[in-house]
Amino acid sequence: MKKIRIVLSCIAALATVYSYSFAQKETFNLKDTLSVDPNVVIGKLDNGLVYYIRKNKKPENRVELHLAVNAGSVLENESQQGLAHFTEHMCFNGTKTFPNNKLIDYLQK
Repeated sequence: MKKIRIVLSCIAALATVYSYSFAQKETFNLKDTLSVDPNVVIGKLDNGLVYYIRKNKKPENRVELHLAVNAGSVLENESQQGLAHFTEHMCFNGTKTFPNNKLIDYLQK
């Protein structure tokens, strides 16, 4: 009897989620552009790099950086295969402050 209640509860939960997903269904035009938060400063360097800066108070005394490279297998033609993967590895290949793979060691701490 207990197993039947569990199965019926699961079916009821799935039915609720399923019906809710249809009730909330919206259509989107993929050609529409997304709006940008007015608190974001956008700029472009001479070398073409576009940057986005937004102040964030939490966590305190921290900075967060995301690098988005407009590359990937879906954007590569036959002669470019592997470019995105190479770029990913080069990002962690070393800097003046973190030579060799010391950045990875630091981030894993």
